[in-house]
Order: sequence, then structure tokens, then C-alpha cells
Amino acid sequence: MKNIKLITSLFIMVMIIVSCGQPKHINGKIYDTYGLLSEDVAKNDSIQYSICSGSVVCGIIFVETIIVPIYCFGFDLYEPEMLKDGDKNKGVIGE
Repeated sequence: MKNIKLITSLFIMVMIIVSCGQPKHINGKIYDTYGLLSEDVAKNDSIQYSICSGSVVCGIIFVETIIVPIYCFGFDLYEPEMLKDGDKNKGVIGE
């Protein structure tokens, strides 16, 4: 029984770590991920974003926990890919 709990705990930790979208360095600035709840604050119109498949899978698997899907879909659904055009400072978290 201990082995099952250990395997389950390791699976949960790996899923949460792997599912997170990663901030990306673009032209010397670090752009953060955003989700449905943080779009107004973190989305930069000059950056092309893509859906983070790990966040979607993790949000679906842990839907019963309520907290994990809120984080995955609300704050970590889209990750930055590349610069579209122009350079704005919205969504920049560091240099």
C-alpha cells in the first residue's frame, strides 16, 4: 500500500512540475505566461502565445482538486513563443 501512495505522490509532483508553462526570454526581456484570469495583466499584444498542453492535461486530470485547474487555466494556460511586431512593456517580468 505504501508503494501505491509513493507512486501516486510522485506522479502528482511530476505532473505539476511538467505542466507549468515557462516564461521566455525575448529580445532581452522575460515574458510571463498568462491564463483566463490574468490576461489583462500579463498578455502582451506584440508577443505570440501558444496553449501549454501540459497545463491543459494537468487541469483536466486534477479537476476534482479545484485549486489546480484554477491555477492551470487561470494563470498558466498560454506561454510566450516569439515576438510578433513592435515592443511593448506589458507582461514583462524582468530583464
